[in-house]
Amino acid sequence: MVGMLWVTRGGWPRRWASKRWADWRTADRRTADQRGTGLSAAPDLVLASMNVHGGRGADGSPFDVRAVCRQLKADVIGLQEAWYNDGQPDPVAEVAQELGAQMIRADLLQDTDLQQIGIAGDTTPGRWGLAVLTTLPVIGYELTDLGRFPGDSASRAAQLITVATLRGASLRIVNTHLTHRFFSPVQLVRLTRRLAAEEVPTVIAGDLNMPGPVSGLAVGYSPAVNGRTFPARRPLVQLDHMLTSREVRALDGEVLPPAGSDHRAIRARIRVL
Repeated sequence: MVGMLWVTRGGWPRRWASKRWADWRTADRRTADQRGTGLSAAPDLVLASMNVHGGRGADGSPFDVRAVCRQLKADVIGLQEAWYNDGQPDPVAEVAQELGAQMIRADLLQDTDLQQIGIAGDTTPGRWGLAVLTTLPVIGYELTDLGRFPGDSASRAAQLITVATLRGASLRIVNTHLTHRFFSPVQLVRLTRRLAAEEVPTVIAGDLNMPGPVSGLAVGYSPAVNGRTFPARRPLVQLDHMLTSREVRALDGEVLPPAGSDHRAIRARIRVL
């Protein structure tokens, strides 16, 4: 059985204790190879991140989010601008089933449509937000509010998901999508201050909506991936980042080829020291 959790504004509790997650998660703890990701049982894990832009390209044309997630070949996948139409199957939930992964989704906007949020002309109602797929056991979760700035359609947030690695270490993975309204550095500083409250090996991944040098505001974090990610066809700037704390080493960081979205995905092999 695959575990799934939705978190909505004003709905689910934003913080879950480890015991609650232990009760919720599946008892099946197969290795990444057995789950079909094609990775060995090495002490590392592979983390990927992608802004899927509601499953639409820059011109509003749809692409197969499920196929893209399969192609990422990662133990943990962070998705930003994850979308599904009300009353229809959620493509992220479907690919979680296919990969034998747990899905944790945070719906930041409900009762909206792709036209209202400026992605495409489709007016079918649905939900927009963040989602994480993980084949590693989840031992903690929190949804942290990062505030709403003028011009934003919703308050921005970060998913703080702590997983147990194959070596038994704890790793906190932060999936976030910061504002594009020039205040993303403020939100990044706000996020890192929240993370500093607990000494846990951490990786921040997502569409930070800022060029590489500005991500240096995340004091104590180092970039795992360097390369232009936006716009996907002919990228001019790196908006999508993966930042590791001092207790984490990143290997083989890369920007992946275009896959349908207006952003390119990023991926790296992560090791807890």
